[in-house]
Amino acid sequence: MQDGYCLEGGVLKVDRFVNHQMDPGLMKQVAVEFFSRFARSGVTKIVTVEASGIAPAVMLGYLMELPVVFAKKQKPSTMGEFLSTTVHSFTKDKDTPLIISREHLLPEDRVLFVDDFLAYGNTGLAIQDLCQQAGATLVGMAFLIEKEFQHGRQRLLEAGIAHVESLAIIESLDNNEIKLKDQKRRKVNIYEEACRCLLCQDAPCTKACKRGDPARAIRAVRFDNHKPALQWVKDCNDADLERAEQACIHYNWHIRIKEMMKAIHKDDVDLEWEKVNGQWRIVNAPSLAIDFCGIRCENPFFLASSAVCTNYEMVARAFDAGWAGVFYKTICMKEIKEVSPRFDALHDNGMHGDFYGFRNMEQLSENPVEMDFDILRRLKQDYPTKVVIASIMGQNEEEWQQLAQMAEEAGCDAVELNFSCPQMKHEGMGSDVGQSPELVRQYTAAVKKSVRIPVIPKMTPNITNMAVPAAACVEAGADAISAINTIKSVTMTFDSEVSGQRTISGYSGRAVKPIALRFILEMAKMPVKTELSGIGGIETWRDALEFIQLGCSNVQVCTAVMQYGYRIIDDLVLGLQRYMVKRGLSSVESLVGERVEKFLHPDMLDRDTIIYPKFDKELCVGCGRCAVSCSDGGHQAIVFDMESRQPRLVGTKCVGCHLCRLVCPAGAIGVTKRISKK
Repeated sequence: MQDGYCLEGGVLKVDRFVNHQMDPGLMKQVAVEFFSRFARSGVTKIVTVEASGIAPAVMLGYLMELPVVFAKKQKPSTMGEFLSTTVHSFTKDKDTPLIISREHLLPEDRVLFVDDFLAYGNTGLAIQDLCQQAGATLVGMAFLIEKEFQHGRQRLLEAGIAHVESLAIIESLDNNEIKLKDQKRRKVNIYEEACRCLLCQDAPCTKACKRGDPARAIRAVRFDNHKPALQWVKDCNDADLERAEQACIHYNWHIRIKEMMKAIHKDDVDLEWEKVNGQWRIVNAPSLAIDFCGIRCENPFFLASSAVCTNYEMVARAFDAGWAGVFYKTICMKEIKEVSPRFDALHDNGMHGDFYGFRNMEQLSENPVEMDFDILRRLKQDYPTKVVIASIMGQNEEEWQQLAQMAEEAGCDAVELNFSCPQMKHEGMGSDVGQSPELVRQYTAAVKKSVRIPVIPKMTPNITNMAVPAAACVEAGADAISAINTIKSVTMTFDSEVSGQRTISGYSGRAVKPIALRFILEMAKMPVKTELSGIGGIETWRDALEFIQLGCSNVQVCTAVMQYGYRIIDDLVLGLQRYMVKRGLSSVESLVGERVEKFLHPDMLDRDTIIYPKFDKELCVGCGRCAVSCSDGGHQAIVFDMESRQPRLVGTKCVGCHLCRLVCPAGAIGVTKRISKK
């Protein structure tokens, strides 16, 4: 429907993805589908014709672990005995020979024929003739596209070919319009499609588009700003978006840009836009400025102390991009030597580039101490409105004080005490300190005595109750707490080994966000109140909002920047501004901690009411995942009708756990109103 087009006389052109330029990803999925449809047919050999059927046939042969034979249209001089027949080509209007060597089609073979089109059935009948000549059994035929109005299926069935499968059935091509039979065109899932985007630098799609920036629009969707995304393509016509699609360099199949943009509804928030220095911005947008430890920040978004901020040039580029501040990579007195490789990541199977969990064995800054403080001095001089915070780590009280004093002398706005690095090679440093309330109290008090700038201890999550050492820090005079640092972890991939060896190290990324939020919530509920800086799995503005609503005055980002670059600040700012407009808020401060009181002890939760799941038959694709999960992991409250491929809820068994809603891949399960339990 997207890439096919019609010519006069009932000719359907699919040369963009099937029979001239081929889409390998599509061919793989075609093979998977044919495999399931012919799995019980006892196939021993796959036959096709040159040339269009070869790609899906080979893919299917690979999956079924069977040989693939293609009928040739000319006899090679090297071929010995052969079988031959003739087929009339509809598109070329001529007779063409089909030839197969006798040694490749044997009496004991059970043949599955695979081809791109079923039209009049001439090619299928020719293959049947070749099989009959060889004495082989023809068990079925598989076609990518069937033109039903040319009645080929009927001819094959009348010839005794009982099992015929087609993946797309064309009911008609009247007026050069493709009409599919019994198939509902489903809208593209814009977030799923945006997650496939490679987020290219100097994106070819935008360069090919004359009147818009589709790459920026897709990035907005990817980072949870799908409605404002239309701003970047508002002047584009279909031809612009089609050019952008064709320019896409995705390694599999191109991003469906046109379909994505057409699936987005107009923004329901009244925003006025203006172009400033080539960039679109909201006119009269609410200010995101917020005070943190008495320091005015232009927005709550900071770089976390890590590999994303290790030198002047990096931080300067981040400031230019719009980040409000930096917790510079931790400085210590010890010589730091890093390992190689030092990173590992957890992806979904077969996915690359977009990881949900990230493990690092990196320690602290490798720069000389004097160099780092000179960098911080220059950053504050060149960017006086930005917030520059030095992260430090000492091994004893004297080192903590000396480093803090050097930070203050360099003009830093505050100092962060890294009590939490999970992979320090030196004893008495890192997360070992953060687990001891006595040590963090001692070092916090010592630093507070030595400097006038705010002091912000950074807590380790590698502990049962973070609130205990955090409270000790506050009692010792800490101005705020930042949390969390990375979680001690192990990954097992061989390519992350260091000279054949492994170690326990820090885990971050979006997978850790719920753990980070739990620690933030517990500290927000401490009897001793303090400001909080949130870290852990923040990628989108909505992630940041969750930390703010649990009490954080600012948030720090690391892993998402390592994946996607400083440019994500655009959507962090846009999303939070748009959210504030929607709620009619004028300050970020009004959001800080607003959800804390929603969290109760488990014994205080309502246990007398229930919410039942609700099935949307229009969205349901009939996969049955809900029934499988409910049967094997729930309360056996869903019956799946195999004929209609529809689930049915058994209300007397349903306990309202909503496992079914969470596993539904089509988003077809919603919720009903809360009612009293019977």
